[in-house]
Amino acid sequence: MDHTIGIIVTSLQAGGAERCAADLSIVFNGKGYEIVIFTDLSRKIIYDFKGKLVDFSFTVDACGESVSRKDAMERKIGELRSLKEQYQVDVAISFMQYANYLNVLSRGDEKVILTTHSVNSEYAKNFKVVQWSEHTFKELYQFADLITFPSEYCRRDWIEHYGDKNHITRTIYNPVHPMSVKEEHDKENILISIGRMHTIKRQWHIIRAFKMVKEKCPDSKLMILGDGELRPKLMELIAELGLSEDVMLPGSVANVGDYLERAKVFTLTSRLEAMPCAVLESLSAGVPVVACDCPGGIREELNVLREHNIKVPVRGEGGILVPGIKEFFTDQFSKEEKMLADEIVRLFQDDKLRCEMAKEARQRSEYFSPERIGKVWMEEISAVLWKDKRELSSFDLERQKSIHSLDAKKINIQMYISYYQLLEKWMVLHEKEISVRKYFAEQGLKNIIIYGMGKMTRHLLEDLKGSDIHIVCVIDRGAFNMDSPFPVITGETEIPEADCIIITPVYEAEAIRKKLEIKTSAPIISLSEVIEGCSA
Repeated sequence: MDHTIGIIVTSLQAGGAERCAADLSIVFNGKGYEIVIFTDLSRKIIYDFKGKLVDFSFTVDACGESVSRKDAMERKIGELRSLKEQYQVDVAISFMQYANYLNVLSRGDEKVILTTHSVNSEYAKNFKVVQWSEHTFKELYQFADLITFPSEYCRRDWIEHYGDKNHITRTIYNPVHPMSVKEEHDKENILISIGRMHTIKRQWHIIRAFKMVKEKCPDSKLMILGDGELRPKLMELIAELGLSEDVMLPGSVANVGDYLERAKVFTLTSRLEAMPCAVLESLSAGVPVVACDCPGGIREELNVLREHNIKVPVRGEGGILVPGIKEFFTDQFSKEEKMLADEIVRLFQDDKLRCEMAKEARQRSEYFSPERIGKVWMEEISAVLWKDKRELSSFDLERQKSIHSLDAKKINIQMYISYYQLLEKWMVLHEKEISVRKYFAEQGLKNIIIYGMGKMTRHLLEDLKGSDIHIVCVIDRGAFNMDSPFPVITGETEIPEADCIIITPVYEAEAIRKKLEIKTSAPIISLSEVIEGCSA
């Protein structure tokens, strides 16, 4: 076979999509393809791979005021175009949106395959950049030869929001990275979770559920593999619940299999998961899964086929799904957290059931084996290679639209004026050594919700630092991607009880107030009202 596959990926470390790219390079190489991997070689290579590595930095820097971001991006696209030609790439496969964007814009005569690894419509709400724009998905990406999705849920989500006018979407599951672990029946009561310490993973629910597990199984231990910005907050919660001796946080580890070999049960409490690789790894290691239901592919991994929301625990193949956990942010454990804890305890205490499910888990993981997924990929690549050359007469037009939008700036002058006026008043307060705490103290407001995670919120939090005011949560439409020391929810979820909600995007305060009033009876106050109240 004389064809060359170019794999375009930002790195070969620290992510499910990157792991998938590395694993597929091995699969493709084993099928006789020449493999060239275009990636940033300044970043450490962690995953095993096959093929030739070619250095390609994904950083787009506009060099000085004379070079626009549009021109800088065109240079980067031209660089990738030249590399494809130099290495005579027949099929260019990219992983994740930024690599996809560069791949399709640099296309020539080669076939172009874009792989997405997220519930795209959800992420697009937060990422306001051209790579995630509706035009990119609806128009530009249609010039690819194939767009793949890690789960059927993700593919349906794409079609619902962006369409598939050229019938180029396919679901191809991620191959499991098999864990070579010996089968152990006599294990300690160890619960394990794997994932970046990030708000989308919501590991605080795992820790809270484990507190209840510990009460029924005093000898149990919890291991959370991974690292991230939430580590300090999680460590604080662990200490508050008296679990410091029972929870291990070893960070990001290379030998995941060694930890899975010791564990009885794997758990996951994410708000959103396109197709969690950690679940597949746990299944392959024979570790039964107890996880929260959430948008994405986890139902497909456990073969739980349900049309409606899960309200009670449901057993799948190698795992159990419990209802998704709502964010209430009280010291009281929620009923969903209790269900999660109860199912973990059940598997800790019933070895016969656990071993039965461990066997199911290994069998289920075979459905995602590199051999099986590799065969699907081979069929799709073969079909793409045999396709007639696409009519690309309108490609240049869409390409230019996309690139030109990089320098398009929409400035709402009135918004900036309102923020400037607010900050000016706030500065006057600071000069008088008056904190916004004064307003909350006078109004008797102790437990507050903040709406918005912009700069004004950061100023507010700084002003409240050291006070006895409790931040119940923050509401932001990009909740799943926010790095925050507080729980962050979207406006679509149930709003917990609080003394008030403070709106920090002051320019949009009235429109936001009307939306919130439908969902909560809590007083809704603009940050402008807080500042005015302190000035009075």
